[in-house]
Amino acid sequence: MTSERGYTDMQTVQHLPSQFSELEQFLPWALATEALRLERREKSTLEDIRTFYGAVLSRIEEVIEHFRQADTSAKGGKGIAEETNNLYTLMLAFADASLSIELHKSHTVPDGMAWDVWQPEHDSADWQAKPKIRLQPVTP
Repeated sequence: MTSERGYTDMQTVQHLPSQFSELEQFLPWALATEALRLERREKSTLEDIRTFYGAVLSRIEEVIEHFRQADTSAKGGKGIAEETNNLYTLMLAFADASLSIELHKSHTVPDGMAWDVWQPEHDSADWQAKPKIRLQPVTP
């Protein structure tokens, strides 16, 4: 599936690590960019977000332990299983969804910009080419 912004999502991915198979129903939330995840969140009902949030929150300690074990056995990040990467992307969506439940109490950001106006800088194609921000004035 491609959004109006031209991003593709992860809906072709079908699997999580086997111990998290009951969370596979939430894979449509596992979108590749923050902009897509924001779009998904703001187009969802608060009840849908609450269902997703609750299901993942109930397994969060196991997810974190899975990531620790995967990192240890992968030796520096190489060789992480695709299913674990899918779980990681799902956790990014969980983090985005948690804002609606824990902070905003709404599927949108009250008094915030609409999802189709705001785009995270790191989602833009040339974000790494932008000049670094200097926090200190240049000294002669």
